[in-house]
Amino acid sequence: MEDKKADLKKYHDLVIATIDYYLNTPSLNFKTNDFNTKSHFKNLRLIATDDFKKGRLTKLKRWFRDLTEMQVETKDFKFNEYLRETTGYDINIHQDFYKRIDKIIEKGKITSDNQFREINAYVDKLCQSEPADTNKIEKLNSLLLDY
Repeated sequence: MEDKKADLKKYHDLVIATIDYYLNTPSLNFKTNDFNTKSHFKNLRLIATDDFKKGRLTKLKRWFRDLTEMQVETKDFKFNEYLRETTGYDINIHQDFYKRIDKIIEKGKITSDNQFREINAYVDKLCQSEPADTNKIEKLNSLLLDY
């Protein structure tokens, strides 16, 4: 029971932080005659809080997965840091991406255009990290060149 309460709080915090991210990112906000993202996300905040109060953990987990889909797809690696700083939870929404990268490294070969793009995106991320992992960057660049 305590675990569920802790998970409820965790996922509520993560969902609210994600919604706030959308609300506070100007490039993600727009308004048309029949739709306003700010109003939409403010309404989602209320619904998420209601789900939290009603103990709907499965719903909150689904909300979090759905709301972070864009950050996963666009490889927004800074989003993990935002969540960590905002909520205090050490979440990695890119976990599956890193697993795929590790498998490619283990295999020692890129076998598809999609793998090439993912390795390329990962090299870009590593180059921007402090300190840069030069050994890993060199290894990945070698895989890219061999492809």
